[in-house]
Amino acid sequence: MASNLRIISDRSPGLELGYAGAERAADRAGKEWRILAFRAFYQFTKRGKPFTTEEVRKANPALPTPPETRAWGQVALSAARLGVVVRGGLTRAQSKGAHGRWVTQWVPALRK
Repeated sequence: MASNLRIISDRSPGLELGYAGAERAADRAGKEWRILAFRAFYQFTKRGKPFTTEEVRKANPALPTPPETRAWGQVALSAARLGVVVRGGLTRAQSKGAHGRWVTQWVPALRK
């Protein structure tokens, strides 16, 4: 949990811009989408093993696609701020469009 707090509070100007962009993207997706996406993210934590936001998206094809995928960043950050998940490290994205970039691997923080 301590690493999660450090990351959230230790923000560089570039990271601040990224967080702001994710927030704007989630706002454009709408309140209903944010609720549905957070619910899907939360449900994924119940598996009890590390996961990526990309895996949550792929596991929920019925969930509407937000105007920008950055909206998912806001969902993950909200879950981290609420103590639902902590950052577990980095892993390579699997989506072709991500070109193998590094993405956060989330670890469920709540016990079943």
